[in-house]
Amino acid sequence: MKGDAGLIDNEAVVLYGDVLRLTDAVGGRAERLIREASGLTGSEFEALLRLARHPEGRTTSARLAEDLSFTSGGLTRLITRMEEAGLLIRHPHPDDRRAVLLEPTAHGRDLLRRALEAHVPQITADLFDPLTPVERLILRELVTKLLTRSSRGPVKDRTQP
Repeated sequence: MKGDAGLIDNEAVVLYGDVLRLTDAVGGRAERLIREASGLTGSEFEALLRLARHPEGRTTSARLAEDLSFTSGGLTRLITRMEEAGLLIRHPHPDDRRAVLLEPTAHGRDLLRRALEAHVPQITADLFDPLTPVERLILRELVTKLLTRSSRGPVKDRTQP
């Protein structure tokens, strides 16, 4: 192990560990608050949030799987659970007989609103309050730069053209 000290203490390895710790701490708190406020699981919340960000508030299951980085089997199970819980409905795709469109129900939109009302203050306190406005911009730029190089890409900001 002594010869591995340079790798163990490598700057990128340490930073990666810190990013994981931050994600775990903030994400764990967020999931608890979302569950308490709305009853939604983290996956249900993310699916409803991603659907809400799509034009007309709906998209295909293939696109949602891509947005969430789910396998088709994993997404099928999630969609079935959410449909049984009355959180979303499937519609036939108007242009593609093989595809379906997924859309939140009024109940799903209501639970998403409740979840966001709890989530936004918590995530703001965890990620923004400790930073100055300039540091927030720098953090956003750095995260966007790293995600742009990844296969996933950053979340699209719907307020920007």
